[in-house]
Amino acid sequence: MERKNELIIVVILTSLFIAVICPAVIAEDKNTDQVAQGGQTITILDDRGQYITIPYPVHNVVFLVENAMNSMYAVGGADRIAGIGNIWMFEKKEPFFRAIDPDFDSKPKITDTNGEVDLQALSQINPDLVVLWSADWNDQATTAIKEQVKVPVYGVYFTKLSDVSRAISVYAKMIGDESRESEVASIMTEYTKKVTDKTAGLQDSEKPTVYWMWGDIYGTAGINSASNELIRLAGGKNVIETADIIGKSDEHPVIDLDTLRKLNPDIIYLWYNEDVNPSDILRGEGEFSQWRDLKAVKSGRVYEVADPFVYDSFSPQQPLALMAIAKDVHPELFTDINLSDLIDSFFVKMYNVHYPSYSPA
Repeated sequence: MERKNELIIVVILTSLFIAVICPAVIAEDKNTDQVAQGGQTITILDDRGQYITIPYPVHNVVFLVENAMNSMYAVGGADRIAGIGNIWMFEKKEPFFRAIDPDFDSKPKITDTNGEVDLQALSQINPDLVVLWSADWNDQATTAIKEQVKVPVYGVYFTKLSDVSRAISVYAKMIGDESRESEVASIMTEYTKKVTDKTAGLQDSEKPTVYWMWGDIYGTAGINSASNELIRLAGGKNVIETADIIGKSDEHPVIDLDTLRKLNPDIIYLWYNEDVNPSDILRGEGEFSQWRDLKAVKSGRVYEVADPFVYDSFSPQQPLALMAIAKDVHPELFTDINLSDLIDSFFVKMYNVHYPSYSPA
């Protein structure tokens, strides 16, 4: 009898140990999402490394960051979007959003001014989750929403191309449609390979050096950045790799004129800039008068990400951004690619609309 009691105690203690140490589903690494037993909630991980538990499947999500919202649309979650934040260049993009989301105009628009979110409007929506751009768990907007609206906050902070695929995976899981995740991944891979199948075999000597120019002009793409990955996949070489400067591995290092002149890139590539065009640099106007002797300027190889929506590398359109850059970096490799036709076929597969009309496919 004494031996039997000892066995019972061991079983009870073992059960308690398992219950405490082993949750319903254990995340093996920081990129694994957890679904609780019973299908009532899902625990997801945001880009800040924060675990968030929300209803499963989720129904009311407010997106205060636009490119993340595009990923939700791509996985078929239009009806789960309960509110929308500020949209940059709204007039240009609204025809697309209306085409893929019949309820777009009726969805509440949540203003965000200098980081201050309209909490009253947000409260009226009663969301399950708020998604915003943030690298800090304790930033002003996150703290205010969690404390005053009592809603979980998912921080989006992309620094590499794979972050987009991870976001798509998370959104597909939270709405309960992982099959669409596979479809989106397949489409992105198909169009990415249209570039990489041609650039992967290039020798180092065949790769022109590229200076990526952000809006602050001397701010560029560091070695650990998504733009650096785009340059590499497009068959170029980020000129900052050869720079003898501190911080070149940062996501957004800032150099000076002397450093740029020493680097003397073969190509200059501008992120979309409302105030600066490639023609300004090529003509040597204003502050660009001292850029005239750069190889890129003398050869006329100054380009721009002309459409920040279609070529948004932090959205499902990432392969289109890569193709546009690759055609500029290696035009000889992509003479068979008509970019307009490529964009149209991509939008048909990803969003079921034609481009640029956004008519139903």
